[in-house]
Amino acid sequence: ELTLNAEQEFSGGQLDPGFLPWIPTADPVADGQRLFEWLFAHARMQAAWAEVRGQFTQRRLRLRIDADAPELHAIPWELLREAIEGAAPNDLAATTATPFSRYLAGRWQPGSPILQRPIRVLVAIANPQNLSDFGLQAIDVAAEWTALQNALVGLDVELIQLPQPCTLATIEDALKKGVHVLHFIGHGVYRAQQQDAALYLADDANRVQPVVDADIAAMLARQLADANMHNDDKLRLVFLASCQTAARSPADAFRGLAPRLVQAGVPAVLAMQDLVPVDTARAFATTFYRQLLQHGQVDLATNEARSHLLTVNLSGASIPALFMRLRDGALLGKRGRIAGDKSENFWPFLLDDLRKGKCVPFLGPRVTAGLLPDAAQVATRLADKYNYPLTDRTDLAKVARYIALNAPQDERAEYTRLLRRSLFAYLGLKPTREDRQRFANANLTETAAGIGWAEKVRALHENEIHHLLAELKLPLYMTTNCDSFMTEALRVTGAASVRRAGPRWEQVQAGTPQYTLDPEPSRENPVVLHLNGYDDDPTQAHQMVLSEDDYLSHFVRLNRDHNYILPMDVVGRLGESSFLFLGYSLNDWEFRVVLQGLVAALNRPKKVNVGVQLEEGPDQDPEKVLQYLGDYMDQYNIKIYWGTPQQFATELYSEWQRLGGPNGVVAEEEWDDDNW
Repeated sequence: ELTLNAEQEFSGGQLDPGFLPWIPTADPVADGQRLFEWLFAHARMQAAWAEVRGQFTQRRLRLRIDADAPELHAIPWELLREAIEGAAPNDLAATTATPFSRYLAGRWQPGSPILQRPIRVLVAIANPQNLSDFGLQAIDVAAEWTALQNALVGLDVELIQLPQPCTLATIEDALKKGVHVLHFIGHGVYRAQQQDAALYLADDANRVQPVVDADIAAMLARQLADANMHNDDKLRLVFLASCQTAARSPADAFRGLAPRLVQAGVPAVLAMQDLVPVDTARAFATTFYRQLLQHGQVDLATNEARSHLLTVNLSGASIPALFMRLRDGALLGKRGRIAGDKSENFWPFLLDDLRKGKCVPFLGPRVTAGLLPDAAQVATRLADKYNYPLTDRTDLAKVARYIALNAPQDERAEYTRLLRRSLFAYLGLKPTREDRQRFANANLTETAAGIGWAEKVRALHENEIHHLLAELKLPLYMTTNCDSFMTEALRVTGAASVRRAGPRWEQVQAGTPQYTLDPEPSRENPVVLHLNGYDDDPTQAHQMVLSEDDYLSHFVRLNRDHNYILPMDVVGRLGESSFLFLGYSLNDWEFRVVLQGLVAALNRPKKVNVGVQLEEGPDQDPEKVLQYLGDYMDQYNIKIYWGTPQQFATELYSEWQRLGGPNGVVAEEEWDDDNW
């Protein structure tokens, strides 16, 4: 089956078992086409692939093979080649349009992208003295070290050479000091009788010591689970430049060294699934690391390295196999850009406000990227269902306005219904028949709680934004989203009680009393206030802000009547806190209404500074946009963080740990609020 964007499924295809066992020929091009034709032999799969290819010229391919079909793991899927009528053939694992990997799902956090620079690469070259006793050639350690140094010259990488002898214990000791990449050069073997893989390491006397996959995986699992190690220092990639280390046993889908390492918790493993020529190995490594350092995506870098091998006519382009459990392939991250001439103060003072509980996060639509379909996707589906006649079919506020005029009350219910149906797919789950019956009439909130969303999503995203914010233990969280993700995250982090609240929606008249929450928001009893309503309360669901008309009316209410429609203890806390906007774009209705409707009306002292994160667009000129944003945001005293919500979450967590967590002191000196 094919799953598109973790949501749309195309199923019903079958593989012809007569094709197996795989028998390669001397022509890898023909083998690749034969493999593609077998994979897409079924008419339904052909149609599904054509539809996906037509919708998305750029598409990440993650081949997920069920553990109950281990014979499929031995197939060299990296050969896949699509013959396209009237166009050049497409090598799926060697083109930038289709970053390719063997995806291994499991209950392990995939790790956050590495922000630290330089990237620390431990080079372990195993060259025991008696390799010839095993029929193996000695390795020229100096030549391999020099080749890798030359390959990475000019890159922001720190190479660390492991001294001889290369034992499992010395590798473990080096990893404890903080290493991002383990690059192993040596010999390996798959032992059919024992049904395991082994690397030929050394003992203390520098004689051959075969170390089986289970022992290597156990050592790495200990390292990755070490609570005393900073997350930024933990291993993220293992590169196995050895023979046959990527082979899989047809008896067990998790046997073979590479998948064992992923099973142990390594986010990505690059391994060779056959004997690899030295020239091929070096050329592949050179291109791979250079491309990885450029953009950070491990599957894309692997494709680019294979493409280079094909371009320079080196054999073995399909031998390197990437096993990973990263949904987006992001192995390396980059720090966001902080605008302004005092950017060095951004993190210390933001973290100080967070630590004091004097910062209020505002969660916008892009916070749920990768967790729910975005507004444009939902708008397109609603436009299709209700025959929206205009061209702006991705504008949810406009589509919702059309539906409200033609099918009153339907737009809110249909909107939350679409979100609810997406929960399973975005968690990588397939609802059972029992699930479908159980949640048939459930709302979004009930479904999220019922399937254990908070626990399941944390297993997929190490730095999931809602969980990260919950760990800050703030009294108040504001959101313009209708989902319960912030509430669910707070519950699993141990808050005594978590409350959801929304505005009062009745018309404010003369004599309308102000009101407060009981008890007021605190670290022990945090409040998540949904400015635009939410689905788990009949009144809030009925008044949910969705269409253009809704936003215009809500703007007026927030600007004029915020002291009556919001709890006064919330208004008071907003007046004395800095704000942290997450997941907004300047053109979002949500952001404009909050900024010009609520923030402008609060008459907050200028000394209370506001941190903001805005998303960078791919077609934007950064300098011009930053200048425009700076001019616009100055009137609201907003500092700009330039990057994505995921970038920000990863960097925030890194800074939070680096500066001591909740008990650290980060801003002891006297400082002028106006110049934050």
